[in-house]
Amino acid sequence: MLTLKGRDLTSGPHAPCHFAEAVTGPGAGRALVRFEEPDHTRNQELGLSLLSSLGPVLAVYPADGCWSDLTVSLTASPERTHGVGENRLHVDLVDRDRLPRYIALYCVRADPLGGGASALADLWRAAGTLSATDRALLAEPVFSYYPDKDVHGVGESLDRFPVLPAQVDGSAPIRFTAKAHPHLERGELLDTDEPSATAAAFGRFVDAAVACRSTVRLMPGDLLVFDQHRYAHGRMPLGEGQHHCDVGERRLLRQTYVGAGAFGGTR
Repeated sequence: MLTLKGRDLTSGPHAPCHFAEAVTGPGAGRALVRFEEPDHTRNQELGLSLLSSLGPVLAVYPADGCWSDLTVSLTASPERTHGVGENRLHVDLVDRDRLPRYIALYCVRADPLGGGASALADLWRAAGTLSATDRALLAEPVFSYYPDKDVHGVGESLDRFPVLPAQVDGSAPIRFTAKAHPHLERGELLDTDEPSATAAAFGRFVDAAVACRSTVRLMPGDLLVFDQHRYAHGRMPLGEGQHHCDVGERRLLRQTYVGAGAFGGTR
């Protein structure tokens, strides 16, 4: 993981172009920016400046502004965004025709019980391990997924889409979510004459993604940025005993998105 210092990126005559060059170059589509100052409001404003060098910053949930809170809720299903368990590898807004290019996660509070690491998996690498037959099955536009509600700036929900694009090179997204696998195994979310074969191919893709998963536990002031045309993301389980932590002590990340323009229109 390429790690950068926030102060080195937000000052000087060419700030924040060096950030975009680092992410798209040596970072291979991902980077961790560390802000040493504890001023979270200022850090997030500076983060938006950095992210704007990659493409348009989105307010997918306009009521939240550009940043949305990823809180911890003991009443949420453990595997969901606000849950305490593992959130399986996935791409956000997987069904949208203007799927955002980048995701940024800013850490306000880490899990005081030591869990909740962020997970990333290189889907280019995972796809490269599949057989030609599996890749062909996953390139068929026969998949669907449950659309997110009340989202803006990300286009329309596609009725059917391929998981793998024609070229796995970042010019189009890989529409992957491991959360779909149980549904595919039951023949759901598929429009094909070979649902079992397609579901099996998808399962092998899930296994390949998990095999190349890496994790990073974000600390306060950390900004994780990644290209979700290439990387799936998720969350490892939070530490046990979350009910012993006050709400204001539990893990808190803030999330924003970049680049819902035409594919290739962002860096």
